[in-house]
Parts: sequence; C-alpha cells; structure tokens
Amino acid sequence: MSMVTYIGLNFPVKLYEFYKEDEVEINYVFSDEEHRNVVKQKHFSTPYIYEVFEKSKPIWQINEYQKIHSTHNYEKSKKTFQHLCLFLKELLPQGDYCEIYICWLGEEGAEREDYLKIDLNNLQIETIEILEKCFIRIEN
Repeated sequence: MSMVTYIGLNFPVKLYEFYKEDEVEINYVFSDEEHRNVVKQKHFSTPYIYEVFEKSKPIWQINEYQKIHSTHNYEKSKKTFQHLCLFLKELLPQGDYCEIYICWLGEEGAEREDYLKIDLNNLQIETIEILEKCFIRIEN
C-alpha cells in the first residue's frame, strides 16, 4: 500500500502545468477517480481533487517520532513541506485556501485523526506535526 497526500483546490489545474524541477508537484500518482471522490465527499469542501507528489521525503514524517528517531528524515520532510508551502503561496490567490488529507491508499473513508490549520503568511513549521489521517487547511 502507498501513503497518498490528497490536495483539494477551489480551481482546476492542468496536470504537468505546474511541473517544476522542484520537491513537489500536483499530479495523480496512486489514486483513481473513486479514491478521490471518497476524499471529496468525506473530507473536502473544495471541488477539485489532486495529489501532491513529494519527490524527496513525505510531509507526513514531520512528527515527534521522526524528530527523535530519524532526525535526517524529519529534516528532509520539513524541507519538502517548506517547498510545498512556497509552491502554494504562488499557486493560491490571496484569501483562498486548499485542503490536504493524508492517508493510506484505500483508507480514504476513514475518520480523521488530526486537524491542522496553517496560514501561509504566518508559517510556524516548528510547531507542526503531521501524521497519517491528518486533515490540513492551508490558507493564503
């Protein structure tokens, strides 16, 4: 099974339009339309559902366990999350938001285990902890 980072937006994007030689991109990687529809109905208020393709370390490794037991992975995941936030700062219009939900493929209908609200204009990465089944609202 694969861990999937879903992202919901209030506007459509063309796949590969935002491809960069960077740490993250919006794409479809693991999920199919059925998986995305479950996330949309169960967790998101946004109409357009994609995946975040994390090229280095997944953002769900920004947590206390990784910080203690695998500092290298924790730092790489933090860097990936910083890239994602910079990417979203450019992508999202001022006043808009996106939603992120992270889960194992096939567990899209499970209950959320955590909720975070992040302001891109007041980013405090050191206070963020991301695990699986985490819902994140990111506002610009």
